[in-house]
Amino acid sequence: MCFHVMHRVCVMRRLSRAAIAVALALSWYQPALATDPDDQPWDEIDRVLREDPQNVTPGTEAAATQPDNADLPGGPDRDPEPGFENDRQRDLAKAPPWDRVGEPGGDPSDDRLAPIEPEVLAAPEKPIEVPAEKLTEQPPTATAPPVEVPAQTAMKETPADSPVPPSTETTAAPPATIAADQLYLPISRYFATKAVVTLRDYDEADRTALAQFYDARMGQTFWVSRAGLTPAGDQLRTELAKADDWGLSSKDLLIPNLDRVANDTASDEDRTDAEIKLSLAALRYARHARGGRIANPTEQLSSYIDRKPQLLEPGQVIEALTAAPDKVAYLHALHPKHPQFERLRQKLFAVRAGGEQDTFEKIPSTGPKTAVGKSHPQIALIRERLKVPSPVLKPDGAAADDTYYDAALARAVVQFKEKHELEPYTPTITNELRKQLNRDDRVSEDMLLANMEQWRWMPDDLGVKHIEVNVPGFTVRVIKDNAVIHDERIVAGRYETQTPIFSDRMKTLVFNPSWIVPHSIMVNELLPKLRAGGNPIARQGLEIKRNDRLVDAMDVNWNRSDIRLYHVYQPPGPSNVLGVVKFLFPNKHAVYLHDTPSKSLFNARVRTFSHGCVRVRNPVRLAEVIMEQDKGWDARKIKDLIAQGPGDNDVSLDTPMPVHIMYFTAWIDDDGTVKTFDDVYGHQQRITLALAGRFSEIVKNRDHLLPPDVSKVPVARNRGDSGDVGWSERRDPRVTYQAVPPPKYKKNKSVGDIIQDVFGGF
Repeated sequence: MCFHVMHRVCVMRRLSRAAIAVALALSWYQPALATDPDDQPWDEIDRVLREDPQNVTPGTEAAATQPDNADLPGGPDRDPEPGFENDRQRDLAKAPPWDRVGEPGGDPSDDRLAPIEPEVLAAPEKPIEVPAEKLTEQPPTATAPPVEVPAQTAMKETPADSPVPPSTETTAAPPATIAADQLYLPISRYFATKAVVTLRDYDEADRTALAQFYDARMGQTFWVSRAGLTPAGDQLRTELAKADDWGLSSKDLLIPNLDRVANDTASDEDRTDAEIKLSLAALRYARHARGGRIANPTEQLSSYIDRKPQLLEPGQVIEALTAAPDKVAYLHALHPKHPQFERLRQKLFAVRAGGEQDTFEKIPSTGPKTAVGKSHPQIALIRERLKVPSPVLKPDGAAADDTYYDAALARAVVQFKEKHELEPYTPTITNELRKQLNRDDRVSEDMLLANMEQWRWMPDDLGVKHIEVNVPGFTVRVIKDNAVIHDERIVAGRYETQTPIFSDRMKTLVFNPSWIVPHSIMVNELLPKLRAGGNPIARQGLEIKRNDRLVDAMDVNWNRSDIRLYHVYQPPGPSNVLGVVKFLFPNKHAVYLHDTPSKSLFNARVRTFSHGCVRVRNPVRLAEVIMEQDKGWDARKIKDLIAQGPGDNDVSLDTPMPVHIMYFTAWIDDDGTVKTFDDVYGHQQRITLALAGRFSEIVKNRDHLLPPDVSKVPVARNRGDSGDVGWSERRDPRVTYQAVPPPKYKKNKSVGDIIQDVFGGF
């Protein structure tokens, strides 16, 4: 009886050991079989054996008779290696990190699957390399029951042209394949210990994103290897050196000491430094390509420039760059794709190649009006400037020289006047023509770079149908499918009341509009005249209301009343400053496009006359084009709305149309003609200084969005001020001005003053 009991106990122990060996094999080579990592397979088998010793998988009896180390080198009598309690501890210690964390794609933050730290193993930290034999080594097969794939597991689609596996039985997944030249470096430790000093000149957001990127990949490298730079690293370094070709600065992307990793003698510290700085340089390239050299134009340049760089998240950039099969193509795609940007870039090549170095002699700025058929010494200079050859004979057959004004030169003069909008377009030589001929229309490198930089701030998609207003060119254009379908002259804001640069969407056209006087005009222009005793309200056809009741402006004491509490407006009519139509695209700047009765201003070459809004020379035609594109209306419909429609007649667009108010001083037409415009607001100069890093030299405008300061308006002092009604200023217009008194500052008391206060003097 005792013998049978002892025999039964021995058999159960052997069965338990066999079951544990099978479970270890399954868990080591097929970690995906365990649906819950917390339920270890060997614990589950022990539990089953304790509950029912008879529940043993067939075929394990033979395995139970073998020692647990029989299948290892050295045979069943081999002792564990020194320093390890058993073979499993040894295997865990010697396994590379990708084996310890399971299959690629596992969660590296899982503590149970985390790599063993170097201090735990008491071994020095070094980059991980995969031995050649490891690449071909196959794990021993183990008999295991079929495993069902969980329903939530994402499965890859089988391509249509791929052969279908003949069997649907689940097989063990093969071990992860690691490239023989793959290198892992201690990048996380570098960020933790050295980044504060060595990477302080790089953007903080880029550093943070990069640290997370490499940490998630256990320090896997992309640009460096044991032998030097990888092919991708060579591509990246070469493209960074070509940044100047795209209007950037390669000096901003320079990586010192990169040659240290050119061969296999480099240290791991040099490789880590090169890997990180190449990635950071790539992120800086992406930031600059999207306009990030001037991170906030509104604050750094002028409040009138309401633009922002079209930046991408650095984590998104490094993910896409490392995954892109063509790194160079990805970097090129970061730049603006607008045709005008590429034209400016090609012009930049020509300027740098020396193709814009022609010089010409200046023409005297004054002289007589010269008509065709006359001779004058200045004609020779004009001929040289316009590159028109000298005639041989005059119409009467007499000999001619370069001072004779012939028909060929006359045609060139008319074309020049049309290009530069010098009306009237006649061949007569005038002083205005002489001044324009003396202007240097050649584009400089700084001009091209400043204009290219502005394109980096523009939306990627301007709209299939959109409106462009170029302030320096004083033009408005309607674009459809990249073609100009309408263009017209405009008047823009004065330097003190500039037209802001921004993009929005046009939503409404208002026919026969009223003009609501903005607070800035109330305070800065109307109030000083009202306080001086004048009546600009009546003189300019304005009306003023308080609580929806009409008020006589001369019945108000404007020294005491806040004009901003009144509603000042101009009713619709032929003298209305907005004309017959205005185009609304609601924005924080309170500007819009509109008509104007002052048509003569459109004849000037530089047209900066408004308070910030954009005046259109022929707004009715612009309304016809917009409504034709939006609603299919014809010109008669628009004319009827103006002639017979009510006042303040709002018509909403079915599809809002993008409006882009721009500031480009250089423009290249489809035929390659380069047009340059005056830097009327100084924005080009500000951008040039910013790109050179000279931000302290930039002269900024006052923030035009700040409310007007009423306290700076002079106060009129006179006899008999008696309130809003019966203001005596109407009967006695003699007014004296007194500036707003300065703030009273408390005088510091001297010792004598203190004694005087306390003791009444010495």
